Amino acid sequence: AKESPPKEIVNKIKSNIESPKRGGQKPRSPSPVKTFDAESFRLARKLAQEVADCPPDCIMVRAKDLQKCPKALLPPELDKAHLEEYISDTEFRRTLGMSREEYETYSEWRQQEVKKEQGLF
Repeated sequence: AKESPPKEIVNKIKSNIESPKRGGQKPRSPSPVKTFDAESFRLARKLAQEVADCPPDCIMVRAKDLQKCPKALLPPELDKAHLEEYISDTEFRRTLGMSREEYETYSEWRQQEVKKEQGLF
């Protein structure tokens, strides 16, 4: 027959499981889930209404709205990796500082950098 471990070891293990010591543990990192304010939800609802009845190739929204709305709340109809496709040519030039034609000559990583700088990524 196997011997059971000494009672003092069993009690030590139980106490560590039930109430671990806080001193040796790393502090908890903040939650990765971002909370959204009422304005974020209002803007998300507005965008959802704007794109609801549009065919995918006709969707146009304001760059400012795309920049302000948290990406997690954007309507599913919008391709989050290509938000620049949903703004007019005039807003494209004003927001990104170049024409679509010039933008298309950039490499993919450079296009992403430009979009990140302007909050469209």
